[in-house]
Amino acid sequence: MTLVCAVCGPEEERTAYGTRSGYELVRCRRCGLVFLDRLEETPNARFYADAAGPRRTKDQIEYWSVPEQWTRHRAVFERFFEERWRRIESLHPRIQRLLDVGCGYGFFLHWLRGRVPELRGLEIDPTAAAWARTQLGLAVAETRIEDFRPAALFDAIVMCDVLEHLAEPRDVLEHCRELLAPGGVLFVQVPNLLGFRLPLGHGWGLPHHIWQFGPQSLGELTTAAGFRVQRWYTGVMGVIGAYERGGPSLASRATWWAARTFRLGNRLMLVAERPS
Repeated sequence: MTLVCAVCGPEEERTAYGTRSGYELVRCRRCGLVFLDRLEETPNARFYADAAGPRRTKDQIEYWSVPEQWTRHRAVFERFFEERWRRIESLHPRIQRLLDVGCGYGFFLHWLRGRVPELRGLEIDPTAAAWARTQLGLAVAETRIEDFRPAALFDAIVMCDVLEHLAEPRDVLEHCRELLAPGGVLFVQVPNLLGFRLPLGHGWGLPHHIWQFGPQSLGELTTAAGFRVQRWYTGVMGVIGAYERGGPSLASRATWWAARTFRLGNRLMLVAERPS
């Protein structure tokens, strides 16, 4: 299937962006979104297997949000959770119901206990969802966000490292808007096309990362889905990997500081509001 720009649709003007690990990438001339030229299959069905397997190319997925790493580096995870929560709460200080889309093993939801009265998670991987339910006692359903029909609206929806995997990201954001109460908050995190590749040489997550967003393209997509974008930030992904490899070194820490300071981190975060 030939893909079209998720922001501009079939009216896009595209240009070749190059080949990475055998996958052709194209760029929309208007919004700057970079994406796979063709989607030959549904690669995300094998996401966890690919992440756990031997590294064949530098573009292969690295996935660290698993129980073993959470146990070893819990303080590192929780620093990121605190940062995320401050940004969400700054826009909506009285969140009563929160949904985490693609919650994985449920670490962020677990951290939110005592802060938000009602927490829900969605996770399509049955192993991760079952672990979140049995080990952490969380309300996690094995349901795609597209099929989710809750009984009540949410005050906040969090979607971290999910949107870049979805064949129809605008449709998903529009559905999220319908699940939010007026004034509700959407927090989205994706890899940042324009950020430093950290660690240096870090890959693009192909073919699982269908879309390579930058601040402009992510902002335009979110606006087109009916949200009012409030702020965007960048940060650093791959930090757990640095610890697992025996670091981080002073050079890594300096690079992380520069990435955050100059908004060139490889992790792009956006906070948006559903208009009242």
